[in-house]
Amino acid sequence: MNVIWLSANEFGYKLLQEALKIKNNNIKKIITLSGNSKTVMYDGLETKKWYKFGLEVFEIDDINKERKLFEKLSPDIVIVCGWRQKINKEILKTSKNGFIGFHPTLLPIGRGPAPIINSILKGFKKTGVTMFYLTEGLDDGDIIGQEKFTIQQDDHAEEVYKKTINSGKKLIKKYLPLLINNKAPRNPQDHTKATFFQKPILKDNQINIDKEPIEQIYNKIRALSKPYKGAYIEKNGKKIVLWRGELLEK
Repeated sequence: MNVIWLSANEFGYKLLQEALKIKNNNIKKIITLSGNSKTVMYDGLETKKWYKFGLEVFEIDDINKERKLFEKLSPDIVIVCGWRQKINKEILKTSKNGFIGFHPTLLPIGRGPAPIINSILKGFKKTGVTMFYLTEGLDDGDIIGQEKFTIQQDDHAEEVYKKTINSGKKLIKKYLPLLINNKAPRNPQDHTKATFFQKPILKDNQINIDKEPIEQIYNKIRALSKPYKGAYIEKNGKKIVLWRGELLEK
């Protein structure tokens, strides 16, 4: 079994550390973003960190221009952990047993971009991570497994990110051996229950103290804190970035 690890962020790095602890993990190579890629990863890592695992590393700019590379590598499974580029059909077909992804919601709830940010903005209390088969669609592939966790009222993005990593580790530990032995479950999503997130834009990070309710401001500070760009107040052409907040009762 030839397993390739595809990642460019902290989430994927931590999960790879966990995966390599598994006996006969069959992870042969790593594919990550090059320093020249135009894809922005707010939680991204220096490319050189991926070489510390002692595996062969391939640096790419755009995954959809790398069909020849994937055909050459001939993967049985590609594990995708933290990759912002949408993968097209031609690339998906190069892996014999599919591309396996992770999404930080309980699919089919919360399909789409910025799941951690959007989950906090929308006031989710119960969420989790879904391990699933990638398709051409938007986070709509068959589910392998899910791990649930709670978002506390004072959790900021940093805390939710850590919970996402811990849940992802549990999924890797449980299901990677099953994938390697072609015994992993495959449960279709109920598309009638799907909900979708919108893609945030940088302008959304701005706080309007005069118009936004205090709860909305608080959630915005929490959602956009590290590893993201931060919510901010702007006045007289200057920005004050707010990384942490606390909601107090009168």
